[in-house]
Amino acid sequence: MSGSARARVGVIGFGRWGRNLARNFHAIDCLAGLCDTDPDHLRGAADAYPAARAYSESEALIRSGDVEAIAIATPAGTHHELAASALTAGLHVFVEKPMTTDLTAARTLVAWARAAGLQLVTGHLLHYHPAFQTLRAMVHDGRLGVLRGIVTSRLMSGPDIPREHVIWEFAPHDIAMILACTDALPSSVHCAGPDPASDGPSAAHARVELAFSSGLRTRTTVSWRGRAKVQRFEVEGDAATAVFDDVAPAGSKLTLAAVGQPPRPVPVPDREPLASECAAFVDAVATGVAPPNGADEGLRVMTVLDACFRSLEEGRKVPLHISENGG
Repeated sequence: MSGSARARVGVIGFGRWGRNLARNFHAIDCLAGLCDTDPDHLRGAADAYPAARAYSESEALIRSGDVEAIAIATPAGTHHELAASALTAGLHVFVEKPMTTDLTAARTLVAWARAAGLQLVTGHLLHYHPAFQTLRAMVHDGRLGVLRGIVTSRLMSGPDIPREHVIWEFAPHDIAMILACTDALPSSVHCAGPDPASDGPSAAHARVELAFSSGLRTRTTVSWRGRAKVQRFEVEGDAATAVFDDVAPAGSKLTLAAVGQPPRPVPVPDREPLASECAAFVDAVATGVAPPNGADEGLRVMTVLDACFRSLEEGRKVPLHISENGG
């Protein structure tokens, strides 16, 4: 972070992922408050970080004056209300993906953040993975040639009844990476899977196909019913193919294969993506310069996610118009 001042950050939600956020904000001396409605979680937060004030109600933390920024790690359906409360209180916001579960609400949050000069960052973590950063650089410096296609898979063996629709749970990661590689929004979205109103086991699978005006096509498969954990992002160009496999051992998470040649590992730095993401948010608060997963990027991802659900509801390919592509 630039300068000596550190933003004071409050974390709402001290579950599995909130603990990781708290750990990383504490590591850079920014953790000032913690909130959870579960008494056991709150006691754990107070024990782990006694210097950070603990709150049982989010509004009390937001209005406390203890923090300049809020990080939200709660179920997706709560994101809009919490982010809206923080922004209207004049606080910067880091919200885990998805930003919200409603595009209109997302647009409102972004408009508020812009008007107030506040940072609104969505937890699209893989922007900060060294393997993906290297892959994206390969795409943009032409090492892969003209892109022919992107195929991604994010599969896990999950709960019998998923916490939320698999598109909300997994697809934001891959959509964010695809948009970062293409620097464009798709011209159409086609999604196949369960009805978006389903909250049972049928909500565990989906396939998303994006078509771009350049002719590029992408396919993403997300599922809670994988026999093995898969986190694979493959970009094929007419000169080479790069594969980011986050399940692969260290040292082979990124491979590159020139046409007609076997894949070879590409060295990448060894650093924790979440540590980089938290530091980037704090830097953005200090400098006023949005990070790669700032408000505009979050709104682009939400535009595609919204089209996914419209495609499911209508049972057809959904075109995206210029006004939508503009956010």
